[in-house]
Amino acid sequence: MSWDSAVTDSKASVFSDKLIMFHVSAMIAAGIGNFGMAMAASPRRDIGLRYASLIPEISMYAEDGANIMIKHGWLEEPPQTDDREKIIKKQS
Repeated sequence: MSWDSAVTDSKASVFSDKLIMFHVSAMIAAGIGNFGMAMAASPRRDIGLRYASLIPEISMYAEDGANIMIKHGWLEEPPQTDDREKIIKKQS
């Protein structure tokens, strides 16, 4: 291993796509939370409205990232509630 931190001619990826997508998703989630906190803390209505208009746009970007992770099998479908109709029919 070289002690030099210079750019190398290596073609191998240092970080996996799965790891990068995880970190990007985490940053998006933190950003949406920050917008929510900024809206709550801002005494100005115009700034709050601006933040509120950005949240849906960022959420669409986050949804695209989640769809990519689902497509590649990096993110599982969240647990769903029990189908009560099915449970009732089973007991009858």
